Amino acid sequence: MSAVTAASRARGRPGRIATGTIRAATLLVVAIVMLFPFYYLVWLSIAKDGSEFNFPPGFLPHPTHPGTIVSALAGRADQSGTVVHYFVNSLQYAGLATLGCLIMQCLVGYGFARFRFPGRNLLFSLTIAMMMMPFVVTLIPRFLFFAHLGLTDSLWPLIIPWWFGGSPYGIFLMRQFFMSLPRELDEAARVDGLNHWQILWRILVPQAIPVLVSLGILEFVYFWNDLLGPLIYTQSDGSQPISLGIFTQGTGSTFTISYPRFMAIALVMIAPVALMFLGLQRQFRRGFLTSGLGGR
Repeated sequence: MSAVTAASRARGRPGRIATGTIRAATLLVVAIVMLFPFYYLVWLSIAKDGSEFNFPPGFLPHPTHPGTIVSALAGRADQSGTVVHYFVNSLQYAGLATLGCLIMQCLVGYGFARFRFPGRNLLFSLTIAMMMMPFVVTLIPRFLFFAHLGLTDSLWPLIIPWWFGGSPYGIFLMRQFFMSLPRELDEAARVDGLNHWQILWRILVPQAIPVLVSLGILEFVYFWNDLLGPLIYTQSDGSQPISLGIFTQGTGSTFTISYPRFMAIALVMIAPVALMFLGLQRQFRRGFLTSGLGGR
C-alpha cells in the first residue's frame, strides 16, 4: 500500500511543479503590470523637460535630473502657493475629515447595534440607502448653505459635514462589528458602574481598532485624492489641497504642462498614502477579517 502511495505521489509531483510555475509566472506578470505605472512615475519625476519623448527611453532617463523634485517642492515663482503649503492643507483636510468620520461612525454604529428604539431598522435602511445617492445631488444646496455662512474659499465646508454623521459605509461596518461582540461585555461593564459612553470608548472601541484602521485608511485616501470638493469650495492658492494644487503647479502661465514637474509633485502626493498603507497593512487586513457580517 505504501509503495502504491509513493508511486502516485511521484506521478503527481510534476503536475504540482507545473501548476506552481504557472501560478508564479502569472503573479509575476500581474506584479509587473501593476508596478510599471509607479516605475514610470519615478522615471518621469527625475527626468529633464523634453526627455520624456526620447526613444528608446532607457531604464533611467538621460540626462537624469533629480533636482526636479526639489524645484517642485519649492513652487513656481508665478504662484503664491507651494507644494509644501498644499501638502499641509491636504493633511489638515484629510486628517480632520477622517477623524470626524471615525468618531461619528463609532457613535452611530454603537447606537444602531446596542439601542432598541422604534424605527431603528427603518433609519438604518435609510442610512444604507445614502450610499446609493450621488454626491452631486446635494452639491448645490450644500454650497449655498456654506456660502451663506461665509465659509467658502476654505477647507471647512469639506471637513464639517463629516463630523455630523460620517460615511454610511463606515456606519454599516461599525454596526456589524459591534453586533458581533457579545452583549455580556456590556452587562459586565454595567455591573462595574460604566455607562454607555464609557462602555463604547473603554470596552468596545479598543476591540475595533483593526476595523477603525481599515476605515481610516480608506477614508484618508478618499479625502487625500478628493478633487471635486476643493475645486468647488476653494479658489485661492492658500486654501487649496495638493490634489488641486498639483494642476496649478504642474502647468505654466501659457498652460503648457511640464511632465517631469507634474510627476514629481504626484510622487510627493502619493508618498504619505503609500507609507501609511505599508505601515498599517497588517491591521488593514485584520480589519476586514474581523469586521463581522453577522449579528444578534
